[in-house]
Amino acid sequence: MHKSFLSLKLALRFLHSKRYGALAKFISFASIAGITTGVASLILGLSAMYGFEHELNNRVLSLIPAATITSYSKQGFETIEDNLSKLEKNQHIKAVAPAVSLQGAFSHETNFKPALVLGIDSNKEKEVISLERFMTCKTSVLDEDTLTNPVILGAGIAKDLKLKIGDTINFATVDSSIAKDGFSSMVNHEFTIVGLFKTGGQIDHNFAFVNLDTAKIIGNLSYPNTIHVKVDDMLQVDSIVYFAADTLEEPCKVSTWIETQGKLYHDICMIRKIMYLAMVLIIGVASFNIVSNLVMAVSEKRREIAILKTMGATNATIVRSFTFMGLLSAIRGCTLGTIIGCALSFITPYVTAHFKAWFGIELLNEDIYFINFIPTRLMSFDVVLVVSCALLMSVLASIYPAIKASLLDPAKEINL
Repeated sequence: MHKSFLSLKLALRFLHSKRYGALAKFISFASIAGITTGVASLILGLSAMYGFEHELNNRVLSLIPAATITSYSKQGFETIEDNLSKLEKNQHIKAVAPAVSLQGAFSHETNFKPALVLGIDSNKEKEVISLERFMTCKTSVLDEDTLTNPVILGAGIAKDLKLKIGDTINFATVDSSIAKDGFSSMVNHEFTIVGLFKTGGQIDHNFAFVNLDTAKIIGNLSYPNTIHVKVDDMLQVDSIVYFAADTLEEPCKVSTWIETQGKLYHDICMIRKIMYLAMVLIIGVASFNIVSNLVMAVSEKRREIAILKTMGATNATIVRSFTFMGLLSAIRGCTLGTIIGCALSFITPYVTAHFKAWFGIELLNEDIYFINFIPTRLMSFDVVLVVSCALLMSVLASIYPAIKASLLDPAKEINL
């Protein structure tokens, strides 16, 4: 312990020596700045990756079912209750809900907007997806008889068509039962907007929710044509739902969130792995500055090292002293980098959310991406990992100059 304290004291004296040359000071500053920049960038980058993953789970995956089972029959699932019961028996399925899925277009005056209208059971559907967190109303308003065909509209659709709550809107869809000259006919239905939902992404421009029975009438269906499924493990949804769907007697098609949003999720995971690789490379490059700094320090302190060795300092003491010099530089860089990186992680969502209002530049178009800002989620594990990696690589980078310093011949240096 005493030897380590002596080495640390010598390292501090070397770092703050008045005889430390201007070039050596500049290289020392560059090494600290390099580590600071690397650590801050990696903390911000990793927090952004976790932020995107969190927003994907919180916004997109909470508003779409883990899986959708669609009937091939034009009339829907004839044995819907039996199908729901069979699916619920699967231990990995947490909830199921009947639904009607209709493709069509909303219109108001001369404007129109394609959309997917989902007819839902307001009680069962909220067990599958978290609708009401993003809505201005409860889903139970869809069951009220006082209004003409109530609809909860995506905020993006309302914005594009210049509508608000209380306005009426037309919905046109194809009715294959009404044919003219061999072609299916379009039918129009009027709805009253009773609420909006807003997630801040593309879903707001594509979806609307109506009552299940209303949707069956509009689609000329006898039964629900879709079943929404919630599972206990989103990453294993394919194997869970495909296995469960095999127990159903009616022919059906299975689609999962991995087919629609999985590419985005895998891209986020891949970029996070690239960030870890970048962490090693960036900090590795910054560590080369520590090598240069210590080599310069050894060159300038040759006489001091020789005097210390003649006074009885061992090679191990010299090695520890210069290793501590590299470590102290790394600690400074890591401390500054951690403070800057954490600060940037906290302010980035706010700044990017207001970037368009402040500078007129849209960083993320919400018509394309599922959010219009850069989210961050600071994870303590990543901060510790980045700092630990930086310190470890700095210590390793310090070993060569430290050993070189310990091998100096005192007799030659003092006689120069």
